[in-house]
Amino acid sequence: MNKPLPPFSSSLSETPCPLIKILLSLLIICFTATGYAQTIKGKVFDAKTGEPLVGATVSLIAGNKPLYTTARLDGSFSFYKLKPELYQLAAQFVGYDPVTGKIVDLRGGGDQTVNLYLNSQATQMSEVTIAAQGNHESDRAVRSLEKAAPSVLNILSANTIQLLPDVTVANALQRVSGVTIQRSSSGEGRYAIIRGMAQRYNNTLVNGIKIPSPDDAYRFVPMDIFPSEMLERLEVIKALTPNMEGDAIGGTMNLVMKSAPDHLVVSANLSGGMSSLFSGNRPFLSFKASPNRQSPAMIHGNSYSATYADFNNNALTSNKNLSSPLSSTAGLTVGDRFFNNKLGVIVSASYQNIYRGSDSKQLTPNAQPSAIPLPNSPQFSDAYDRTYSTQTQRLGLHNKIDYVINDKNKLSLYNLYIHQNEYTARVTADTLGLGLNSTNLSKQITLENRSQLIQQNIYNSTLHGDHVLNNKLRFNWDGVYSIATRHMPDRTDFQYDANKSLNNAGTVTAEVDNNTKLTHHWENNRDRDLSGYGNLIYNPTIAGQTVEIAIGGLYRNKNRDADYISYSLTGGKSTLYNNNFDQIPFTFTTASDGIGSNNPDLNNNYSVTEKDNAEYGQIKFRLFQKLQVLGGVRIENTAMTYDTKSPATVSQRSGNISYTDVLPSIHLKYELDGKQNLRASYFASLSRPGFGEIIPYNRPGEYYDEIGNPYLKHITADNLDLRYELFPGGADQLLIGTFFKKIHNPIEYFVVRQGGPSNQFIKPQNDENDATNYGAELVATKFFGTIGFSVNYTYTHSRITTPKLNYYNDPTAGFQQDFVNQTRPLQGQADHVGNASILYKSAKIGLDMQLAFVYTGERLAQVSPYLNLDFYQHAYEQLDFSFEKKLTSHFSFYGKVNNITNAAAKVYLKYPHSNLDAKQQEFLGKQDIAAQTLVQSDFYKTLFLGGIRYKL
Repeated sequence: MNKPLPPFSSSLSETPCPLIKILLSLLIICFTATGYAQTIKGKVFDAKTGEPLVGATVSLIAGNKPLYTTARLDGSFSFYKLKPELYQLAAQFVGYDPVTGKIVDLRGGGDQTVNLYLNSQATQMSEVTIAAQGNHESDRAVRSLEKAAPSVLNILSANTIQLLPDVTVANALQRVSGVTIQRSSSGEGRYAIIRGMAQRYNNTLVNGIKIPSPDDAYRFVPMDIFPSEMLERLEVIKALTPNMEGDAIGGTMNLVMKSAPDHLVVSANLSGGMSSLFSGNRPFLSFKASPNRQSPAMIHGNSYSATYADFNNNALTSNKNLSSPLSSTAGLTVGDRFFNNKLGVIVSASYQNIYRGSDSKQLTPNAQPSAIPLPNSPQFSDAYDRTYSTQTQRLGLHNKIDYVINDKNKLSLYNLYIHQNEYTARVTADTLGLGLNSTNLSKQITLENRSQLIQQNIYNSTLHGDHVLNNKLRFNWDGVYSIATRHMPDRTDFQYDANKSLNNAGTVTAEVDNNTKLTHHWENNRDRDLSGYGNLIYNPTIAGQTVEIAIGGLYRNKNRDADYISYSLTGGKSTLYNNNFDQIPFTFTTASDGIGSNNPDLNNNYSVTEKDNAEYGQIKFRLFQKLQVLGGVRIENTAMTYDTKSPATVSQRSGNISYTDVLPSIHLKYELDGKQNLRASYFASLSRPGFGEIIPYNRPGEYYDEIGNPYLKHITADNLDLRYELFPGGADQLLIGTFFKKIHNPIEYFVVRQGGPSNQFIKPQNDENDATNYGAELVATKFFGTIGFSVNYTYTHSRITTPKLNYYNDPTAGFQQDFVNQTRPLQGQADHVGNASILYKSAKIGLDMQLAFVYTGERLAQVSPYLNLDFYQHAYEQLDFSFEKKLTSHFSFYGKVNNITNAAAKVYLKYPHSNLDAKQQEFLGKQDIAAQTLVQSDFYKTLFLGGIRYKL
């Protein structure tokens, strides 16, 4: 009988903040006290593996009075305040033979320690499939998956996700080692950055199947669209095997959805809450979306000449202030097996209606810096004071039906539907005219009100088959239909200049509005995939051992269409604007501006057909019993045809692009013993450019217009991984690893000139120099009875060299501008990333609590075309809290609190803020770093949710 290894020690030498220290002290005081009488304690283990059996029921009987308890996350149990008698100790766990009649004698005085070992009733079918024992949504289950996996990955279990303070997959991802998130304007996580590699370098799978993106320009999927409660587990795969899709240089996010259980399961939840950002003084601005779902050109054709009567301003005139809007979430899952367990069905639904927002202040640099007093001295043209009010409605539905035809054939059908409405009201005041850089008493301020609705949908249907052809040959296949859409129906912007007369005290004495501008904007994007997958697995016996040989591939036909159009109208005004558009005579500057075929946005309308096919071969075998070798090669073929609605005079208005990549990989896993692994991996991978990057588009940007590049090449990379793993049992783990990436043809955005010096654009281009990215990761989780600690830390260092503009003053030639190569990090990469959590889990009193701290170090937020003027996001620290308390055998109460300390996202220029005048410094508040200039700060406040959960 194998005995468990002694637990490894874990400590936090430095807790991240005083609040964590206080909580830790309280937890130790409250929950580590022992009884004053005799005690029986011990642990419950799997007799074969030595792993703790978390949740096992332990009973103690003296006479006719039984006592019951549940094994904690380290398998431990305790009975306190016992009389000096004879006791019978027993334990049982799902999928195991019970242990009964264990006699413990306390008549001689003193405490007793008794460990119990249970024998499994199940046989593990393969090394990557957990046997039907216990709860496959538990931490213990995913530790087994991590240990048995052929490559490097990290997994969050459904139980972990349920307790997290997060309600979306995007926010849950930030808890995974090496993963940071890019936030939206409301502070909600949106895109994942894995090991410092921005979202373009990662892909997203659902149950191992790639899904299309609703994004209008890129291939990556916004992760905030997925409610986290729909998952059985969340996998972040960091080293690709040949049978996986090869377009993931940073990593692959695999969302494994809930599958049919082996017994009746019913669960439901309902919660409500609010954001402390909103109040009577700072209300939430709501609006009703415009009823015009299609633009005049879509309704009448591009030859139609639109007039003001074709537009509806309901999105602006319906504005309404809400002081403290109530957020809400709800979920329901029902699953069971029928017909002698041959048919399994699960249906799950999730709904979220969340109110978030931010208060933002931003200094906007001039398009070109000054050459005085120093080269590239930043000058600021505007100071934006913005408030964001965002209402996000998410609806997630999915179901899986599986049918076991016989012991050799199984079919399943999976369907997923995700819908998200995101209403964003943005109110902007450009306050530069109120005194910044000026002493005149007549000021001008630009006010803007934008109402925007973005609707995103993802639908996936996958028919899957598993077939055992004989005792050595298996075949599985997938037929997939997926479609993703994104619609922005009639985004409405109203902007006007308010000329204000001020007295010496700065009080407005008169105001006249003019230069009114009204913009209506539509975007529609559709991305449809038809895919087929097939895998043939052969298991011959060679030299006395079973070898796994697999061949297979996929074919995907992708169609993407994008429609993009804006209409801009102007209207003079000489009286104050009072939300009455009927008083403003809006017209097009010329009648031809309303004709769709004359609209410059036609450059941004495109259609793409892409045909991808891939073939692979891989082999897995063992050497010397302990060394597992998995190696092979994958070939990816890409053929794309695109067409735009650009005029015939536009170069590359249509085109064909094709390329083939050979992607070898090898993965070694050396099993030191049953609990420890050493891993080494090499794999080649690629990243395809975004569709909107390749077409010759021309869109307005924040500082420069952006143009496409039909000559853009795809990115390839060589990747290395090393990792040591220790899985002592239960939820405990220790992972220490390092990685290195060399990226070829990295895509970066450069400033280019087309025409004269003033005609400058931002354009995606391949850098001639390779980029490098390397780092190290540490993950440690350790439970001491009911109290646990979980920490992870990732160091990442990337470098790329790109040309930058340098604007300087030459004493003889005057103002000059040239290009200088600058070495910098990859966009989105933070040197230091970490998580630290303190957990309390007691099955005895039915209480789980977690205090979770997230740290994201300084990172490059936006690349500037000018030397040394890149925008860096300051280190971001967020503290969250969550809990769940069992009320009855089926009901529990839970709560989630996000951003307890009101952390702000701040953006800096690495340029001394002495360049700012007093008014500019006063506008943004304290400039807390002497050598840097704070140019933007976003505050989100705290979000609260509390609710009831039911589990049958």
